[in-house]
Amino acid sequence: MRRLTVLAAALLCLPAAGSLATPAPSSVTIAGSLQSELGCPGDWQPDCAATHLTYDANDDVWQRTFTVPAGDWEYKAPLNDSWDENYGLHAQQNGANIPLSLGAATSVKFYYDHKTHWVTDNHNSVIAVAPGSFQSEIGCSGDWDPSCLRSWLEDPDGDGTYTFTTTAIPPGSYEFKVALNESWDVNYGAGGVPGGSNIPFTVSAPGSTVTFSYNSTTHVPSVSVQAPASSHDNNVEWDGLRHDSRATLYRTPGGAVPAGTSIKLRFRTFHDDVTSVKARVYDINTSTQQIVSMTRVAADVSCYQASLAGHTCDFWQTTITRGSPDNLWYRFIVADGAKTAYYADNTAALDGGLGAPSDNPIDNSFALMFYDSGFTTPAWARSAVIYQIFPDRFRNGNTKNDPKTGDVRYDDPVLKLPWGTKPEGYCRSYADAATSCPWRFDNHPP
Repeated sequence: MRRLTVLAAALLCLPAAGSLATPAPSSVTIAGSLQSELGCPGDWQPDCAATHLTYDANDDVWQRTFTVPAGDWEYKAPLNDSWDENYGLHAQQNGANIPLSLGAATSVKFYYDHKTHWVTDNHNSVIAVAPGSFQSEIGCSGDWDPSCLRSWLEDPDGDGTYTFTTTAIPPGSYEFKVALNESWDVNYGAGGVPGGSNIPFTVSAPGSTVTFSYNSTTHVPSVSVQAPASSHDNNVEWDGLRHDSRATLYRTPGGAVPAGTSIKLRFRTFHDDVTSVKARVYDINTSTQQIVSMTRVAADVSCYQASLAGHTCDFWQTTITRGSPDNLWYRFIVADGAKTAYYADNTAALDGGLGAPSDNPIDNSFALMFYDSGFTTPAWARSAVIYQIFPDRFRNGNTKNDPKTGDVRYDDPVLKLPWGTKPEGYCRSYADAATSCPWRFDNHPP
C-alpha cells in the first residue's frame, strides 16, 4: 500500500534547464581583472587562493565578501583551480565575462551555486531568498531564515524574475515571503506589499515540484505546486482512487432503477497510474459473482476534487443492466502491473456513498437494485393510513440476547442503558431532555 509515490531521495533543488551536472568542486575562484586588487600576484588566475570562495554547508552555496576598488571589472568562476571547468555570464560554461562597475570602493559579496552554475554578486543581482515554514524540510537549520540560501531565488538569464524550484518539501501546509540581502530589513509578502502578510501554499503529494518566483520590478512573490506524474510502476496510488455511489459522476442513474435500465458505473484513478480496473459484481438471484473489466473512457482530465487540483485523473467505466428484478453488490479491483488494490463501501451499514481502498479484498460492497417497473400499489393502500409501532419496552424474557454497547446499528452504534432508563424517544421529544436524559448529552452514560 502507499498513499502517493515517495521519492527515494528528494532533490533539494532542481538544476536550471540546460545546466550540466558535474562533480562537486574542491574550490571555486573569482578570477578576473580585479584579482591583483584583491591580493593575487596577477589577474585571471584560477588557482589564486586569495580570491577563493568559501563553501557554506547550511546554504549549499559558495560565497565570500571582498572590498573591491572603484573601476570597471570583469570576472568568471573557474572550478578546482583550473580553467577546465568555468562559468560566466548567465551560468554558461565557458561563458562571457561578467562585468562589474563600481563608482567607489564597495563591499561586494560573490556567490556560486554549483546546482545551477550561477555565479553572481550582490551588486549586479538582487539577492532574494524565500524564507518560510518549509525551510527546515529542505536542509536549512531552521525555518523563516532569510540568510539560508537553500531557498535562494536565482535569475541566471537576467530577465528580472528570480525563481527557486524544489521537490523536497513534504506534503503539508506552509507559508513564505521574499526577503532581500539575506535579512528581514527589506521583505515582501502577498501582493508585493513591503512587510506584507505571509503567502500560504499547500503540497498535497510527496515529490511535488514547488516553484517560488519573485518579480524584482513589481516585488510580487508567487508560488506554484505541481504534483508528480503517475506512472505504471507496480504501485497503485490510493489518493487517486474514488467511487461515490451517490454521485452521478460515478453512477448514472443513481439509486434503485427499473429492471432493464442500463447503469453506468465509473471509477477514478490518477492519470496513467494503473493498468486495469475491474468491477466485482455479485448477483443475489443467481448467487454468482462476475469480474467485469472496465474501460478507460476519460484520460488526463480534472479529478473533480479540490484537494487534488494539482493532479489529473482517468475515469474507467462499465455498463450493467438486468432484464428482471435483481439485487447486485459491487466493488472494485484495481491493478498496476503486479500490484493490486481493492476499493469497497466503508460504512458498517453498507449504505453507499464514498468508499475506501485496501490492500486486501474486503467484502463491503455497494448495493445496486433493479426493481419491477410493472409493480403497482394495491388499490386498498392508496388512501390508507399505515402505522408503524415501535414499543419502547418488551418484557426482558432473555437477558442473554440483550444488545451491548457498541453493537452495530447503522451509523449509530448501540448504547446499552439500564432497563429503567427513560426511552430514547422520550428524550428526543421533550424540552427538558438535557435534565431528564443527561446520558444523551455526555460521554459517560449510566
